Amino acid sequence: MKISPDGKHLAFTYEDEDQVKLGVMNMKTKKGVYSFSMGPNREAAQFWWVNNKRLMIQSQRITGWLDGQQPYPELFTVNYDGKKRELMWDFQRAYIRPVSLLDDDPDHVLVTKHHFTDNFSGKLQRLNINNGKMNYMEDTPKMKGGSKSRITFIGVDNNDVPKLAVERDPMDEDDFYDDVSYLHYKNQQGEWAHLSLPKIRKDRPTLSPHGFSLDNNKFFFSSNHDLDHNGNTGFFEFDFKTNEIKLLFRHPDVDIAGTIYGKDGEVIGATYEPGYPEYYYIEDEVAQPEITLHKQLRSSFKGQEVRVGSYTKNKKMTTLYVYSDQNPGTFYLFDRSNNNVEFISKRMPDIEPSQMAKVEPFTLEARDGLKMYGQMTIPPGKELKNLPLIIYPHGGPYGAIDTWGWESRPQLFASRGYLVLQLNYRGSGGYGEDFQEAGHTEWGAKMQDDLTDATLWAINQGYADKDRVCIHGVSYGGYAAMHAVVHEPDLYKCSIPDAGIYEVELQWKKADSFKGNPKARKKYFDIMFGTHEDEAVLNARSPAMNADKVKAALLLVHGTEDVRVPIDNAYFLEEKLQEAGKPYDKIYKKDGHGFQKIPYRIELYEKMLAFLDEHIGQ
Repeated sequence: MKISPDGKHLAFTYEDEDQVKLGVMNMKTKKGVYSFSMGPNREAAQFWWVNNKRLMIQSQRITGWLDGQQPYPELFTVNYDGKKRELMWDFQRAYIRPVSLLDDDPDHVLVTKHHFTDNFSGKLQRLNINNGKMNYMEDTPKMKGGSKSRITFIGVDNNDVPKLAVERDPMDEDDFYDDVSYLHYKNQQGEWAHLSLPKIRKDRPTLSPHGFSLDNNKFFFSSNHDLDHNGNTGFFEFDFKTNEIKLLFRHPDVDIAGTIYGKDGEVIGATYEPGYPEYYYIEDEVAQPEITLHKQLRSSFKGQEVRVGSYTKNKKMTTLYVYSDQNPGTFYLFDRSNNNVEFISKRMPDIEPSQMAKVEPFTLEARDGLKMYGQMTIPPGKELKNLPLIIYPHGGPYGAIDTWGWESRPQLFASRGYLVLQLNYRGSGGYGEDFQEAGHTEWGAKMQDDLTDATLWAINQGYADKDRVCIHGVSYGGYAAMHAVVHEPDLYKCSIPDAGIYEVELQWKKADSFKGNPKARKKYFDIMFGTHEDEAVLNARSPAMNADKVKAALLLVHGTEDVRVPIDNAYFLEEKLQEAGKPYDKIYKKDGHGFQKIPYRIELYEKMLAFLDEHIGQ
């Protein structure tokens, strides 16, 4: 939800069957003004109020829950009553990124335009939100690097003055280790200067911009450039007066996850998540009033997390989003002038938080000593002892992460008495590059061992009944769910692989991922398995090629229209299971990578619950 600059209207996205639409509500009457459909097979992805009457909306094609299909985004502007709809950008050979909504200019926004003819290097443009015309802004830094270098980010300060940019120069494109990152900044004379982001190791450092201090004298970013290894990111400030970079905070295990902003868009802190969400606040005196308010808001919603949303132009009113492990999300309107909080809507009105399961973080060590984080969703009213267990690995796998909060499938299973365990196994994001790269070459090997170790940990802790364990996952999680029952055939009583990869060479001959790019395909195979040509290794890591080892009950789930993991995987697995004389059940639907259509989801959930009750239920 986002409030208009004058506070008179509220725009919000909502689900209508399998589409995400945009609605506008009159704040005085609390009644709907207009509902925006994005067109056939399209949905609203992002939106902004660009003045009191006009919205800028980015729509995209509906591709499925986890699909990798091209979304073909379009950017358009329209009045809140549906009139004067104008296409701004179609993203075909270039893309644009909003930089500033220019509060004092109702007819323009600042964007960076990244065109393929410029190697997608960003250039600052002023976009007319009435007719889509762009004017190039001369105040864009000149690149320092070679012909393949590109500006990836341009930031304007709290006065909408361009003041910092990030440039990435790959140098020799075949040598990953010689990449250089430059910080372009405005010096005290108001001229562009630059410095190389220092690093003490070979690998290219990460750099994620966060924003400026209230007085515009400092810029904040997260990075790992100061480490001699590919560890997790810290929170840094760049001082425009001294041109010095200073580390403010780093957690020993986890990356910086997000930014906390004040009412004027200034940075007041950062978020990170070592189990439960936590906060780091900067120590600048000018930030203290906003920090105090943020702490007060958090204390007003005990046991929940608060995200401050959009502001009115006078900064008196703002939207709040409050969530927890039991609350999928509630929207409020906060009046800063009198500290009054007004309820607007629940994100999922039919969910009653008091009936939901608690989610408790945990840590454990893998068999090789690697520290890992995860969450357990504990059935309401049940003692954490000798429970039927479902292991639920996330998809991805590289860079993906399960975080604390409310999630539908774990809550569904927990509501029926099942303990659900989600592990951020090696290769997951959020714990530094070393942790992610520890998953390289380990598909079906150490990454699978991590899930085995987590299963045994839950059993050894007394939380789970060793004779009632099932595993379920989607995408890579589907691969892991199937590989688990050939890798550890006596550990799991059942498995529900959803949209999984079952024969690795078949998968990447059929999938959309590397069509027309065999070099990238071979490189990714080397990252996943350590080889792209050793047939013995690839067969050992392909669950379908080991179907004869299966002892667990199976429920196969797949969308026939899936282009990221084609259903040929499931058909091939069926052949191998039949050859081995192994029984299985299945549910296939005309849908994408993860069921998008609500009737299909309901049918799937009912079938999964019946399957679980049969094999590990009481």
